[in-house]
Amino acid sequence: DYMSRKLIGAEDELLSASMDGCHGLLLRLEPLEYLSSTSKQVTRRRLHKGAAGKKAPLPYVLERSDVWCSDQTLHVVARVVACNDVSMMSDDDASVVKNKIESNELNDAINLQIGKVFSTWSKETLEIDIAMNHIATSVLQDSLRSQLQLQDGLNAVSFIADAAILPRKSGANQAPMTSPPAVPFLAPPDSSMAHTVRIPLSRHLTPFLASDMVDEAKQENEDTIVLSGLLVPRGVTLIVGGGYHGKSTLLRAVAAGVYNKIPGDGREFCVTVSQALSVRAEDGRYVNNCNVSGFISNLPAPPPTNGHAPRPPDTKHFSSGEASGSTSQAANVVEALEMKTSAFLVDEDVSAANFMARDGRMRALVMDESITPLLYRVNGLYQTHGVSSVVVVGGVGDWLDVPHNVILMEKYSCFDATAKARSVSKQFSHGHVQYAGRGVVHRLEWDEDEHTPIPRRPTEATAKDLDSNNTVLGLLEGGTGLAFHQTHSDDASGSDCSDGDDDRYIDMSRCEQLLGKKPQLYACGLAAMWVLKASSEYRDEGLSALLDRLDKEIEEKGLLQVLAPNESATQHELIEHLGFVYRPRRLEVGQAICRLRGIKFEELPTKPNEAKAKAKAEEERKRKELMALWNARRQKG
Repeated sequence: DYMSRKLIGAEDELLSASMDGCHGLLLRLEPLEYLSSTSKQVTRRRLHKGAAGKKAPLPYVLERSDVWCSDQTLHVVARVVACNDVSMMSDDDASVVKNKIESNELNDAINLQIGKVFSTWSKETLEIDIAMNHIATSVLQDSLRSQLQLQDGLNAVSFIADAAILPRKSGANQAPMTSPPAVPFLAPPDSSMAHTVRIPLSRHLTPFLASDMVDEAKQENEDTIVLSGLLVPRGVTLIVGGGYHGKSTLLRAVAAGVYNKIPGDGREFCVTVSQALSVRAEDGRYVNNCNVSGFISNLPAPPPTNGHAPRPPDTKHFSSGEASGSTSQAANVVEALEMKTSAFLVDEDVSAANFMARDGRMRALVMDESITPLLYRVNGLYQTHGVSSVVVVGGVGDWLDVPHNVILMEKYSCFDATAKARSVSKQFSHGHVQYAGRGVVHRLEWDEDEHTPIPRRPTEATAKDLDSNNTVLGLLEGGTGLAFHQTHSDDASGSDCSDGDDDRYIDMSRCEQLLGKKPQLYACGLAAMWVLKASSEYRDEGLSALLDRLDKEIEEKGLLQVLAPNESATQHELIEHLGFVYRPRRLEVGQAICRLRGIKFEELPTKPNEAKAKAKAEEERKRKELMALWNARRQKG
């Protein structure tokens, strides 16, 4: 990552050298986000529209397709952009370019020039201290994340370091807000969530680590780093507080913690387990064959037409081309569970109100309700599947009945409100009330047989329809969606795609952890094509297993060779139009596949568990006996 950022600094040197002997010939290294401005305007065909000015680099350390290491070799993908515009290149120049390409002279010149750039880098120009700080910061985040995920380690969802700067300059600028006015984060000192962590780090890296968040006063030896901060435990954690007091800012820091950050970001030691996923409402999203019965059940049947009475929708196999806010969020939770997420990150500001909670007065008024809110399920999901929840709430007090920990944000400062929340819950809750005979209200059990999704796979017809050999992937204008085009169609070029083809469109605009923007979004599309193709070959594997297989392939062969193999049409499209991609997480790839309009899923065949079925029947028999005994006593009374 540091080397790719360093290459950006060599942009002008490379471009000026590549102009020698031929006007209009531009050498562009893929780490360069945009072409430099030159004396002549450069026009080039793009997959997406956008201004050609330089933008601030992303603060996230993301694996990319154009710079990677193998053994002792640093690999850099370079490309040549030759502009044959009459206004900027003569016929003679164009002929020179063509001859150089055909004779491999151009390729030799490119290799020579890249070698010259690397040979000019010395200890001073590479800024070894800065490079090593960059490396040490990233390695430390990986080490901390590993400890969070170990049951015999920290066994937590996230860690927010003291002195971190969480707010950003703006929604369009990921640089940290200047402090002041930004308030450095500080964990409440009297809280069980305040934690001092000791993280192993090579003694060769510790001298280079430069950060205000490192507690040097508590350093014990040269191969351990000590950090103090807030440890968000596994289980159900609420983030509460008034409006504009920092609740969502804290949750966004937790969500961004799945990625490493560069030094100086302000959140570089705010680290979250890698499989945490933000879930929210997505009105209008596409859903196919998804078991949402844990949240949506007993839907009313459509009215009869022509004497025919339609059946009510089957929520164990729910499908919709235009899901509502509540059903879309239910599908998001269930799909995340299917893809083996370890924590849900939920903000009530972008959630469906009726999916989040339902108070006692509304239950008394509306008895026939099809939605079981998330409020009633978070404890059951944690007890059954070990999936934690971090939830931002500010308007519904019923949530105080369910958490293990409560974080209060007040005037941008953090407090532990767990004890007070339990006191309030005890005073106001009605936890003894049974909810439809299924358990104590607000803490329903999760029926693993009924509600846990059966592994799904794309149908064979879907996989064949989107064969990567006959499909071109494009970014929709705005960079928030993807579209697939068949190569035999007239509009199958890599230019801007329209969203008229509804059945080949993926809307990723509300997948909030896709922080690598267009290069990461495009990689999601390439990865989705790979998974669809693999699903035809591995018919006994569900979506989650296919995503695991994708990750394994990338680890073994490299990002570029898996998503865009050598000499393939996909690689040419990628390098010509976008240049490079960032590696997406398996969870975002799964989100892209599930949102592909027109995709059809089928469930994998499952074997009945006779022992579990027998135990369940016995439990149901005892429950009915107890209910009958209780009713008999009430009648006598």
